[in-house]
Amino acid sequence: MGYSAKKKALKKKNEPSAFLAGVRSQWIQKRPVLLFVGAFAVLMTLFYIGMITDFFQLGIQPHIVALNSNLSSFFLNLFGMKTTATKEIIASSSFSISVARGCDGVEAMALFATALLAFPAKWKFKIPGVLGGLAILFTLNIVRIISLFLIGSRYPKLFEFMHVEVWQAVFIIVAIGLWIFWIKWSRKEHADVTE
Repeated sequence: MGYSAKKKALKKKNEPSAFLAGVRSQWIQKRPVLLFVGAFAVLMTLFYIGMITDFFQLGIQPHIVALNSNLSSFFLNLFGMKTTATKEIIASSSFSISVARGCDGVEAMALFATALLAFPAKWKFKIPGVLGGLAILFTLNIVRIISLFLIGSRYPKLFEFMHVEVWQAVFIIVAIGLWIFWIKWSRKEHADVTE
């Protein structure tokens, strides 16, 4: 057997191990992203499974909606709107809105919290990130409900546009912005701790 034949035979013998080494290298390189995507998918699946249960629909959702409508009504009354809140309905003598599922901010908060929890970082950074981000998103949702009530009572033609187009985009942008801010903050804090 000549030199080139031996080299080809040796190369053929090493091809599977070279292939496996390449796969392993790719896995190591992409592992954090794959773990994040996998954890995010699992957590969101669990959230949506939990959300369709009777326990959530009948035992938790009505309280979340009532909290949103009661707080919004309280602040609207500070502006002299003379509203009342009954379960999910905020009403005045001239206008009323219903704070339904999807208007309570729960899904946006779940997406934010899930993305943050799935991200590879220490828990000492995750806990304040989740709590702070959820507080900001909850507050933003109250502002959204109040603004929609004010718009609906004064400029009814703008209500649907503000409700569907503007506020949904604002919520998504703020949630993504908070997540990116948290990533930068946690990385900076981690770097400061390790220095």
